[in-house]
Amino acid sequence: MKKAVKRALLVAGVVVIAGGVAMLPKKAGGRPVQQVEESIYAVQTQKVSRSNLQEYLSLNGNIQTNNTISVYPDIAGKIKSVRVTLGSNVKRGSVIATVDPSVPGSIYAESPIYAPISGKITSLPLTTGTAVTTSSAIAQIGTTNGLQIKAMVPERDVAVLKNGLSAEISLVAFSGEVFNAKVNKVSPILDETSRTKEIYLLFDTEDERINAGMYAKIKLFTTLHENVITAPYDCVTTIDKKTYVYVATAEGTAELREVQLGAIVDGTAEIVSGLNDGEDLIVSGVQALDNGVKIRKVEVSK
Repeated sequence: MKKAVKRALLVAGVVVIAGGVAMLPKKAGGRPVQQVEESIYAVQTQKVSRSNLQEYLSLNGNIQTNNTISVYPDIAGKIKSVRVTLGSNVKRGSVIATVDPSVPGSIYAESPIYAPISGKITSLPLTTGTAVTTSSAIAQIGTTNGLQIKAMVPERDVAVLKNGLSAEISLVAFSGEVFNAKVNKVSPILDETSRTKEIYLLFDTEDERINAGMYAKIKLFTTLHENVITAPYDCVTTIDKKTYVYVATAEGTAELREVQLGAIVDGTAEIVSGLNDGEDLIVSGVQALDNGVKIRKVEVSK
């Protein structure tokens, strides 16, 4: 009887041991293996700091004279002569053309057309022999001092417009050079068709190489955010319509931190709240991270 009991207990112990072994992870072939170590993710970080963030608008524009006047004849007739060419510099009171008011059966003296201001001929639409009236523009004269840039600003951006805004002007004719200018006039009217508003900029300094009619690319500086915390926008993660970044903790883990964004300029985002000066912001490798995972900082290769 005692032998039977011992045999039963021995069998039960083997079953328990066998069951425990069966619950362990196994390699191919059925042998148990050790538990896999926790993953450590390599990341790059940068210290959170403050800087200025400058917003701007990219616009296209045209160079034109600051003041243009159309010139009309005093009498109807035919243009007898044109004494200037497009681009000619003229002085106030100089003759730019003459009109012959003669009609069949009568001959009259030629009537001179004088330049009302000093400047440059910017338009010369009519030629010798053309019939004109007192409402026909013979030419246009633009003042030679103070060229301006005319540009159109979309309706969505007009709230930031004001006189005095600074701009950098790039011209196709002078690749690589930048000319400084400021907004001189903002139209009080929004065009209903194009949904744009006209602005005019004056160059800070005159440059005789710049001509009316040139095409300009404009970088118009608008709102300046001073002494704000910024972060590369690429390291910002969106989850359920909320924005987050990862911060490296002193314990060597990644902390998912909700942040509020402000302006975003050229891939740099203003962080309104959620980050503090001096913290280690994870800027590379964030795609593979989860909150609380272990991390290892690596140097940025140069």
